Amino acid sequence: MDLDIACGLFDELGVETEEWTHRPAQTVNQTDMLAPQESAARYKTQGYAQELKDEIVPYVRAKLDADNLGECLIAKSKTREGKLDLGSIVSGEYKTIVLGALLMRVGAKINDEDRRLLRGLVSKVVCIPGIAWPLGDGGFRSPGKAQFLAALDAYEPGKPRDFQELSCFQCGKIESEIGNKPLQFTKCKRAWYCNKVS
Repeated sequence: MDLDIACGLFDELGVETEEWTHRPAQTVNQTDMLAPQESAARYKTQGYAQELKDEIVPYVRAKLDADNLGECLIAKSKTREGKLDLGSIVSGEYKTIVLGALLMRVGAKINDEDRRLLRGLVSKVVCIPGIAWPLGDGGFRSPGKAQFLAALDAYEPGKPRDFQELSCFQCGKIESEIGNKPLQFTKCKRAWYCNKVS
């Protein structure tokens, strides 16, 4: 659901990105389950990782920082808070959070006031501790909430945040913030934590 929001968010906010060499949703190097296998495989290549780091992310950051576009988009997104689009279960608050995550993903400028806004919105968005059905998926999973808050804590302009890097399911921190690679939970093998767990 987050990927779908990211793909349509800029159009919803009235920003035409069709002419951009790279679009903001391209900075999230994943695809949905319905995409062709070759598309998903491309995102796992070293060549794509290098292109993302050297070309795509800096390009999108420069576009968002030019004329304070990122700040203007947050201001516009704020006007949609408290509303649901027709046929959507995703709140305006959550769409603003996804926008904030995209800005952090590329290291675009986010002023102090907007960071406080993003932090405040977290408590206004539904957070489901486990798996959600796609049609009922309008907010955070617990690890995503922790990951977003940790990204806000560590935010530095010009420093991209890779939300696909392994992070602790409890605190959301990544290896460079923890001091070691998060450890895999031995029972389910799908969760990661700062410290050794059984």
